[in-house]
Amino acid sequence: MHRSISRVMIFTLFAALSGGAVLLMRWKGWDLRLLLDMRNQILDYIRDRTLLSILLYVGAYIVVTALSIPGATILTLLGGFFFGPLLGVFLVNLGATIGAFLVFLLARYLLRDTLLSKYGESLAKLNKELETNGASYLLALRFIPIFPFFLINLLAGLTPVRSFTYLWTTSLGIIPGSMVYTLIGSSGAELGKGTGLPPSLIVGLILLGIVSLVPVLIRKYRSQKEKGRLQ
Repeated sequence: MHRSISRVMIFTLFAALSGGAVLLMRWKGWDLRLLLDMRNQILDYIRDRTLLSILLYVGAYIVVTALSIPGATILTLLGGFFFGPLLGVFLVNLGATIGAFLVFLLARYLLRDTLLSKYGESLAKLNKELETNGASYLLALRFIPIFPFFLINLLAGLTPVRSFTYLWTTSLGIIPGSMVYTLIGSSGAELGKGTGLPPSLIVGLILLGIVSLVPVLIRKYRSQKEKGRLQ
């Protein structure tokens, strides 16, 4: 429920910022061509300093993920905007996986006692699911964001799950969401050509809607299943 409310707030904020940006552009006499020129200047910098640009981007993503700083979605969109959908997905996946693994290691080796006292009940449920379903459950948590990303990183570090299993399930599981946002981000450059909405933007928004609905449907299914057991 809280996560659904958070998503509504994020979309509302995004719409408000977008509207404000459009009004500001009209007031200042700016247009999308000016923004695309700025993008082209940044792309020139990226071409001239490709390795440095990639390291800076991945480093920023690692920090944002490891510290659970709001902004991962914006970074993912920017990854698609500046690096394209393919390289963008790869860089997002690399940064997010490394950042998540750092949290996993921190929880396992430095914060174990503190986290056990705080998340003992949640950890018991996670361990039970892992014993029953193994790595497939951990992968499902990544595919279907029922729980906060940062919390999964912490709790997984307290379980017996192997580091390699955690790495591959995390890396594979975040690909769908990353693809959606980088696809949307990569369509930004097409908006200034005056040819209407880019197909990649339309596809990305449709996929985003589907991804957002999946957790709600899963919760509803589980709720009905629990009610059936109680009856």
